[in-house]
Amino acid sequence: MTELDNIGNKLRSLRQARKISIKKLADTSGVSSSLISQIEHGKVSPSLNTLKKILNAMGETVISLVQQNSSENTMKGLIKREDRMTVTVAPGLYYEVLSAPNKSYSMFISYLSPDAGTEDFFIHEGIESGIMLKGKIELQLGDSTLILEEGDSITHSSTIPHKWRNLGDEVAIGIWVVCPPSF
Repeated sequence: MTELDNIGNKLRSLRQARKISIKKLADTSGVSSSLISQIEHGKVSPSLNTLKKILNAMGETVISLVQQNSSENTMKGLIKREDRMTVTVAPGLYYEVLSAPNKSYSMFISYLSPDAGTEDFFIHEGIESGIMLKGKIELQLGDSTLILEEGDSITHSSTIPHKWRNLGDEVAIGIWVVCPPSF
């Protein structure tokens, strides 16, 4: 079973456990019924924004979706390196989840391949803070364009539209905290 099948199956299980019809979820999330059905059946891969819309409508996050089968250590707050969940966000961008499931914040390591980035702007409630461990990225934050290099850190309101891309020839690595969890 592929990661895509798992996401679809998990979404369907979550929706059915909450006794929400596809039509009701579509109305609440703003995502079409046909697209939700295609995602649930593993026929299409949702963008991160689409996945977030669907999960927000059910009061969940991407991390809570992938951590449904967390180990006993994770439930105690300990995440061993070998137990970290990996979330593919977009081509060339994935996260390793560092925080145990909670409703207050999410912490993760981001890995952004050379020339990769997010196409769409992200906008969500809360605040995020991060530090670049390796590489160089361009962060578009509203009307401002910022360059973050190794050792640079930033904190910003998540309600400001933001997207980023790797400017370097190596994988850019950063640690980020998002409060409240939004993905």
